[in-house]
Order: sequence, then structure tokens, then C-alpha cells
Amino acid sequence: MSDGLTAKQNIFVDLEVTSFEELIQQIASPLIQAGDVAVEFPEQVILREKSFPTGLPTEPIGVAIPHTDAKYVNNNRVTIATLKNPIDMEIMGGMDEGTIQVSIVFLLALGQSNKQLNILQKLMTVLPKAELLERLKNGTKEEIYRIAKEEIDL
Repeated sequence: MSDGLTAKQNIFVDLEVTSFEELIQQIASPLIQAGDVAVEFPEQVILREKSFPTGLPTEPIGVAIPHTDAKYVNNNRVTIATLKNPIDMEIMGGMDEGTIQVSIVFLLALGQSNKQLNILQKLMTVLPKAELLERLKNGTKEEIYRIAKEEIDL
């Protein structure tokens, strides 16, 4: 499945970042270079996150699913990043107020809203699985890629 949503160059392991902004700038860079997203994409993701937070209080590892409008996306992609040290992020609207420590990030670059919904539904089925989150967090780039392909179907 070479035309999947996740490519190895879009998987980052044990990133050392101090903020959400720094994280997004770093992990969106290959997407911009490949022409998958517009140059405004990272800035738009950061802006959207301020109004519509995407942190999920999943156990035992906090996850975030940042994304932005389809108009900034040329090719559908999902970037996966695990963080060496968690960053504080706001919890998704409609859930608890406050912040959580996030260590796994799925950056969605999706061109159609139905595609976005489809991917979010796939993620929501795997995110409650503590064992899968542990495997993602501790996995190598190869392992994360395999999990993304085989267990999340990205």
C-alpha cells in the first residue's frame, strides 16, 4: 500500500520540542517540501489549535490530533510524531477543561472533510487501546509505520 496516508518521512520518533508551535513547524516541514500542503499550513494548524484544541486525555499517554482547513492541503497525509518529553496542550472542546501532557501527535493534512471524519473515526477506535499507545510511543520509525499501516489503516 504505497499510496497510504503515512510515509516514513512523515514519522518522527522521540522529538525534542518545547512547544506545540515548534513541533508543528518541524513536522510540517517535509509536507511543505513535498508539496503536500501549502506553506501556510503549519501556521494555520497552530491558529486553529488555539480556537479548537485537539488534545485527548487518553491513558496512559496523551494524544493530540491537530489539523486545519482542507484548502491548505494538496495531498492527504498523516504525520505521526512521538515526543521525548510531553508538551502541555489544551483538551479537545466538549471534554474536560484544562490541559494534558501530550506525547503522541497525529498531524492530519486532509483535503476532504469526509476523509477527515473517516480518519478521525479510525483513530478514535485505536486511541483507547493503552497497549497500542505504548507501542506507538516506544516504537521505532519502522514499528510506528507498521502500526499505522496494519492497525490504523493509514
